[in-house]
Amino acid sequence: MIGRRRYHLHLPGVIFVALTVLIGAATSQRRGNLLVWVFASMLAWIIVSGIISGGMMMAVRMRRIAPRSGRVGEPLIIRYEVTCESRFWPIFDLRINEQIPGKWKSAYLMHCRRGESITVEGELLPEVRGRLLLRRSRCLSGFPFGLIMKSVEFLQDSEVLIHPKVSKLHPQALRRLLIARGDEGRRMNSARGGGDEFHGLRDYRPGDSLRSVAWRRSASLPELVVVDRSAPIPWRLAIALDLRITEPAQTRDAEEQAIAMTASLLHHAEQSGWEISLEVLGCAAIDVPMRRGGRHVNQILDALAAVDLDAPRSVNGAQHEVRRGIDLIIYPGPIHSGTPRSYGHLDHCVAISATSIAATCGDSSNG
Repeated sequence: MIGRRRYHLHLPGVIFVALTVLIGAATSQRRGNLLVWVFASMLAWIIVSGIISGGMMMAVRMRRIAPRSGRVGEPLIIRYEVTCESRFWPIFDLRINEQIPGKWKSAYLMHCRRGESITVEGELLPEVRGRLLLRRSRCLSGFPFGLIMKSVEFLQDSEVLIHPKVSKLHPQALRRLLIARGDEGRRMNSARGGGDEFHGLRDYRPGDSLRSVAWRRSASLPELVVVDRSAPIPWRLAIALDLRITEPAQTRDAEEQAIAMTASLLHHAEQSGWEISLEVLGCAAIDVPMRRGGRHVNQILDALAAVDLDAPRSVNGAQHEVRRGIDLIIYPGPIHSGTPRSYGHLDHCVAISATSIAATCGDSSNG
């Protein structure tokens, strides 16, 4: 949808118009040929600049191609498809800005011919986690002389999920946190896979690799048998982010730090080959099951980005609301905010504040 069109006078244009007025006043007092020609030329430049830029901008059509998600502290690339629908005016020197606060690098289009569509890119540096709503985009050009700027606004609703900042953690971060639980080994299952542990022998099936055939044992049997090996289950990390109870010493920054630290730990665990799960308590009923993979990490980051800290909290905080099987419970607050909350019904569960995790794991953002 096309919004309003406007002319803008910026500093160079204001100075030029002021000089034109002064020369026009001097011309009215003293009609010299040179002054008349200079005044006429400057007046013509202003008129031509307004006509050309105005006619050109009437033919601009723009469509935003927003990404699905971004991340705090990392450049967010937003693409724009610009089309020139004019039969006479090509597009020159066009800049595109989003009408939102923040550090923004304009998308720039040098030239677009008549009937042509070109895609350009702008860059935004997100500073806040959550839902980024994009609505108004402004196309701006001062062609040909830069004296009068003409802008056209386009209305298009887009939503981008801004994920929390993911910090680089110490390679042994998870080991340091979970050492109290004694989870230093891998559990094995009986599923057939590419592991090294011997599980048993079974009959040969079409499709089995010849390398898995137990040739010595098969020599004494009427049919081939193969070695069945067990595949190790990856390490698992189940995190609960407890935002149920707000304490006097707890601030919004502390809650954001807890969300960012939860994202960092889960991202670090998945990069290390672990299976991960997430449960958020208090703000929303978020429960992401145990899986692994890049798509699963994005699902968890989407869930953390969608946490609304302004929503009503569940202040009762009964212990049974935390499901069993949780390995680590993260809650906001500094180290000196008092005794960690009690989760006595969970065996071998570690409850720790986000500040303590940052100090233990060597969060690079905190030095």
